[in-house]
Amino acid sequence: MTNNKQSPQKQEIKQEYYLKAVTELGDTRPIVTACDIYSQTGIKLVAEGIHISSKLHDHLVHHKLMPPLDHALKMDGMLDFAQIQADVLELIANNDKLSKVASVLHQTALYQQLAIDFPLPRPLAFKLTVAKEKFTRIYKHSLLLMILSVYLGRCDSLSMSEEEHIAIAALFHDIGLLHIDPQLLEPSHIMSSAERRHLYTHPLIAYLLLDEFPELPRSVADAVLEHHERMDGSGYPRGLHSENLSRLGQILAVAELAAKAFDSADNKLPWKKLDVMLKLNSRKYGSGLIGHLNIFRDNASDTNLNGQETAQLVEQVNLVAKLFDDFNRHSGPANRDSVFHFAQTRLAELQLSLFEAGFDPRNPNALIKIIMDDPSCTAEYAPLLGEAIWQFNSLILEISRQWPEPVDKSEHENAKSEHPWLGEMKMVLFAAV
Repeated sequence: MTNNKQSPQKQEIKQEYYLKAVTELGDTRPIVTACDIYSQTGIKLVAEGIHISSKLHDHLVHHKLMPPLDHALKMDGMLDFAQIQADVLELIANNDKLSKVASVLHQTALYQQLAIDFPLPRPLAFKLTVAKEKFTRIYKHSLLLMILSVYLGRCDSLSMSEEEHIAIAALFHDIGLLHIDPQLLEPSHIMSSAERRHLYTHPLIAYLLLDEFPELPRSVADAVLEHHERMDGSGYPRGLHSENLSRLGQILAVAELAAKAFDSADNKLPWKKLDVMLKLNSRKYGSGLIGHLNIFRDNASDTNLNGQETAQLVEQVNLVAKLFDDFNRHSGPANRDSVFHFAQTRLAELQLSLFEAGFDPRNPNALIKIIMDDPSCTAEYAPLLGEAIWQFNSLILEISRQWPEPVDKSEHENAKSEHPWLGEMKMVLFAAV
């Protein structure tokens, strides 16, 4: 894994899934070729002025298209910043939390300035239009991140031009997902290790797509590439550490964290979850940024859990304690390789965060007694424990990125890992699902 900030190598971007979305959109909207489209070998595939529809999908899908698809197509009514501004203001109007942000930002003025300073290149306007029409969840998430990122940038005293750059980066940060199998993005889909590594390429794909436009500030593409990196090196796609991360990349990463409270399918405790996520992950994010998210916690209310949920919470306490205990049992000299030391460092950080939040995994009965004696505190600990379990799953995924082979050999209950502690951890977590 690289740990420097050199530009990624150029590589081919797969068009299969994006081509399917574009050709299907052509069945309902007039999309035409702006020029002749050729294969890489020079064969003319489609002439200029031809209507694109799903009938052409099979004719195009097996070729590398020249010029790239977004550069070769056009349609009426493509998105511009005026339309994006309208969608942003609608999103703000429908959410009280975002309305607080708007009062800080004066959103209308910002996006009017964007429209003046940065006319969207036609290929990017085309891709964004496809996102809105065919990948609605991704488009709305990008608008949300745009609002949150600009808010964080304003709080961080960015200049006006830097605010514009972070807004553009947020708008396009997930365009790489348009080139990923949509099935992987379904909440119900359980990804294999290979699928997850494929998903981890989406910041790089987005970077390469944006890098085609020299009129874009370099800081935009860099921030997009870094939006899943973390200050402690635990992010992806390059595992960069704090000294190699741009401030705009750090802002995007924190905005992604805050967005989880808006995007969460579980609306019971989203703001409390955000609070816990910040406590347990503070070392991963840029200094001075996460405090600005306090604006979202002002009116958060606790929610007590019922008896069944309390019992599930007790199970989670015991699960976290078992995961730590199982790992520590394997701490003998025979297991002390680079993978074990890596996991040990990550889990020591998690344990310290849990100590600070009032839970000692070495003494689960103490927390269980608190929960049973005072059920009103369950709302405090439910997101804490859920996030701790997520951290164990995240550790396994992080190991799979840096040492893919051992993890690929240990899937679910049939795990036979070269690292017994890792296989055991996976089986315990899988059994708990």
